[in-house]
Amino acid sequence: MQLELILPGLSWLAAAPGKHPAHALPLPALATLLGFASTRWAAPAGIDTLLADALGLTSNVSHALLRRSGEEGPAPPAGGHWLCCDPVHLHFARDTLLLADASGLAITRQEADTLIAGLNDTFADIGRFETPAPDRWYVHLPERPEPRFHPLTDVNGRPVQLFLPEGDDIRRWARLSNEIEVWLYSHPVNIAREDAGQRKINGIWLWGAGPEHAPCTPRVTHLQASQPYALGLARLAGLRPGTTDAYTTPAGPTLALLDTLQRPALHHDRDTWIHELGQLEARWFAPLLADLKARRIDGVRIRVPDDRHLLEVDITATGLWKFWRKPQPLDALLATAPQPNSTTP
Repeated sequence: MQLELILPGLSWLAAAPGKHPAHALPLPALATLLGFASTRWAAPAGIDTLLADALGLTSNVSHALLRRSGEEGPAPPAGGHWLCCDPVHLHFARDTLLLADASGLAITRQEADTLIAGLNDTFADIGRFETPAPDRWYVHLPERPEPRFHPLTDVNGRPVQLFLPEGDDIRRWARLSNEIEVWLYSHPVNIAREDAGQRKINGIWLWGAGPEHAPCTPRVTHLQASQPYALGLARLAGLRPGTTDAYTTPAGPTLALLDTLQRPALHHDRDTWIHELGQLEARWFAPLLADLKARRIDGVRIRVPDDRHLLEVDITATGLWKFWRKPQPLDALLATAPQPNSTTP
């Protein structure tokens, strides 16, 4: 039985100075797993790409529809087309306009509902806006948008000018984004946020358009995840997803997306990152190591994506007999990452 783990955020910050936050942490199970592992550094690959690969999605499909399909609550209405319309904070650094996603804005349920109601009143001719979660917004459209939009993860923290829509009918969508920015800027919700010393929700990022259907032939039979996109992709693949609360012996080839380290790494929150890594050690790495030793599973692959690399770690049950191998601390393994100008083997 094979298990694959996707662990965004495990590498912390690829170029962060000083000691890694995992330095000297008591992580005996993880260190043992890494000590018996074969490792490989590959070119960067995003979480969505890794999920699509494991679930056999080989052609483009609407990210917005998949993510909306994985949200809690009622299923999306049939027909029409979807765009992610995510709330963001836009700000200038010298002469460059930068974007920050909603993960650091602490948008409340009431704020999101108020803004979405206003968008539906003001821009009713565009489509129907929804907010299943305060930091994830959507617009349901009667016609499929023609431009190619860049994913929010690509532009987050980077100059907006480099990621403008491309292709046909881009002026219409640029105009819509500008009109919504003007409307948001002076909205009472943002005035109250500014008075409270919070950053404004002063923009939206449109992205995620694509075909509504695509063939999907998964190479796993089970998925454990909590991110809406992963849950929507599981629905497309005909899989019933499980939770990521704790490791259980898989009943078949299984993929688990463990993303609790992702947000604290993104926001440089060392204390939360350390806490969540300790939870993974107790709830995942220790019982996983026990199952490998007992030959209840054949092997595990751990994939760690970040902006610079994809770290792939393979551990097999048969390889645990190599008694001369020593535990390897996480920070020691991460220190072997190739430099940006070096050639990745």
